[in-house]
Amino acid sequence: MPLTQYVLFRLAEEQYGVPVQAVQETIRLPHITRVPQAPHYVEGLANLRGLVISVVSGRKKLGLPDKEHDEDTRVLIIKLGDYRVGYVVDAVTGVVTVDTEEIEALPQDLPHQAYFYGLLRSDKGVIMLIDPQKLFGQNISFHVGKEEIRVQEYGDEKYRKSLEHATGEAERKLVTFGVGEEEYGLDIACVQEIVAYPEELSSVPTFPQYAEGIMVLRDQLLPVINLARLMGLNEEEYDRSRSRVIVLHGERGLFGIVVDSVFEVLTIDANNIEEIPEYLQVDARVKFKGICKVDKEKKKHLTYIVDPAYLMGLEVVKSRIGNVNCEVREEAVADKNSEGQYILFRLGEQDFITEITSVREILNVPEITHVPQAPPFVEGVINIRGKIIPVIDLRKRLEMGSFTRGDQNRIIVVDIGDSLTGFIVDAVKEVKRIPLADIESTKALTPVGLNHEYLISIAKLGQKGAVALVIDLHKLLSRFEVRILQSMNVDAAETPTTEEGEEVQ
Repeated sequence: MPLTQYVLFRLAEEQYGVPVQAVQETIRLPHITRVPQAPHYVEGLANLRGLVISVVSGRKKLGLPDKEHDEDTRVLIIKLGDYRVGYVVDAVTGVVTVDTEEIEALPQDLPHQAYFYGLLRSDKGVIMLIDPQKLFGQNISFHVGKEEIRVQEYGDEKYRKSLEHATGEAERKLVTFGVGEEEYGLDIACVQEIVAYPEELSSVPTFPQYAEGIMVLRDQLLPVINLARLMGLNEEEYDRSRSRVIVLHGERGLFGIVVDSVFEVLTIDANNIEEIPEYLQVDARVKFKGICKVDKEKKKHLTYIVDPAYLMGLEVVKSRIGNVNCEVREEAVADKNSEGQYILFRLGEQDFITEITSVREILNVPEITHVPQAPPFVEGVINIRGKIIPVIDLRKRLEMGSFTRGDQNRIIVVDIGDSLTGFIVDAVKEVKRIPLADIESTKALTPVGLNHEYLISIAKLGQKGAVALVIDLHKLLSRFEVRILQSMNVDAAETPTTEEGEEVQ
């Protein structure tokens, strides 16, 4: 008499069972990251103790009415060969052992009967027996090979080329920021990441007056320099909730500089960088590598490029606190190829990231000129330093709804099809280095049938199990859509505009 055990669960007052050998474990509802353009029954992604899995709504998958999750909600971790999938149920009600001969055939008119292989009558009523391979297996499409290769290659050749490009002669990428009334820039090649001003920052009596103190960053101690004090500026009361710490890396480890605010990432022509006039260098407390003119909001202003080598030579940075006591991981300093550099941005309640090597610059949102008969996700065009750039609403393109724009919105500019294209996002949060060990391929999405080419990998952020989707903005548009944007670009370029894209009346 063959016996089989089933894990019993409830969905919309109905009882269901799944073979116990198919269930790895049962957990409470974890933090879930939504996936754009996913099937309606996919809740999103979850980080299960370092393993990224897809999470499916049991109600939606079976066409049952949806409901809010509560204290009884559970997630069954279903094993599908090498894959794991989370299956959300209203409640887990127990385990039952049954004689397989008691399993009855399914009624012919049963909805979604392809997901089941029989039913069982018990003192708990009718129990529908789910076949997990039929429930999930029919949509499996293995499309992860090149994504895995991309992640592996990023750590060596691709990362090396990104650094060469950032410091090359033709173009320079600068992280621009404000201190007092002026704007400054740093080569992005020396920037480790940008973080919020810490809630706790320990002062050190022996530190010089320009040192803010010591902060903790992922179990590392690093000295923090107050750039305003270093430059001898008068410090006024300032809302530190807007301040940022730019973390720089050098031979002696990591250190941070406090700035009033971070503006954007700019790609500039190196030929436009001029030497600092001698009269500005006489009493300068900070050394600059140059000065450049930047067009912004219809005004031309100067951006001073800070020399990172000078900052790295400061006594605080050279001290043991910036070296041994910082507990900087040797492999992170000696082998930067183990990390990738990304831009972390926000859409709605979701975090997304994209490789910084694919981004030309990040801009505030200027006035956008509408283009008639453009695709619905195209907002229009903007004029940036004489270049006409089409702008896409990334929310609309990913079918994530619309929103009211504010001061936090930014445009991420990338080069697609030999022409620049901008993507509007809710906010750019930071420039972040992520260990490649925390980047996974998209294989967690294959059991639920997601095979979007632009979703190239998944990053574990280390914040209470949070994950972010890594998007390749170059692959977001079809070839046909790219051709439309290119033709729209030509048409827009022939339309008389003011310097920032306003139509001439």
